[in-house]
Amino acid sequence: MRLPVLIVLAVASAVASAQPAPHAPFQNVVSLDASATTDVPVDTLTVTLFTEEQGPDPAELATRANTLLEQALARAKGEPAVEARSGNYQTTPSYDRAGQISGWRLRAELILESRDFKAASALAGRLQPAMKLAAMNFSLSRAARAKAEASLLTEALRNYQARAEAIAKTLGFPGYTLGQIAIRTEGPVIQPVGYRAMAMTADGGAAPPPPIEGGKNAVTVVVSGNVILGPAR
Repeated sequence: MRLPVLIVLAVASAVASAQPAPHAPFQNVVSLDASATTDVPVDTLTVTLFTEEQGPDPAELATRANTLLEQALARAKGEPAVEARSGNYQTTPSYDRAGQISGWRLRAELILESRDFKAASALAGRLQPAMKLAAMNFSLSRAARAKAEASLLTEALRNYQARAEAIAKTLGFPGYTLGQIAIRTEGPVIQPVGYRAMAMTADGGAAPPPPIEGGKNAVTVVVSGNVILGPAR
């Protein structure tokens, strides 16, 4: 006689376990972001010089390019305010109309980097025309960027807090609770300088380098996330 009772209890237990879990109370979640930006004077000039050789023998091209690079690096060491290093080094084939290799082209780069704009520009002028000018770019050093970001972080967080408070007040809530927060930085963008190869003087020497003004780059700290509107906790 106990068997029917056990069956009923088992069915009741299965029905209870199949009931959906109660819904969590609805929360008023708002996603928002805030930022802080400042313009920071760029403090680093990067100059890219290159030599390009063409011919039928890639080994001979490498010898000529390597000689020029060694000479340029040796001259660059005489300028303590400028850091010099090798850049891209690439050998590519040239093809004739039949699709056969007809020769080779080698391009080798030398990179000059300095926080002394005049020194870097003057050195680049002295290394020409043996080396050709490919590009001049302004940027922020890591130290300058880190300093700017540190000063902006507090401002960005305060702006985030002010926006959350304004939203809660406008929508009639007594306060808010912080949810997840993410922090990221934006910029700066490298600024290219549109210079071609520097002019030569009548005696074949390099002309005086042109005046260089780096300008400023914008650094931004962005705080994004969400807040739960309601009693503040």
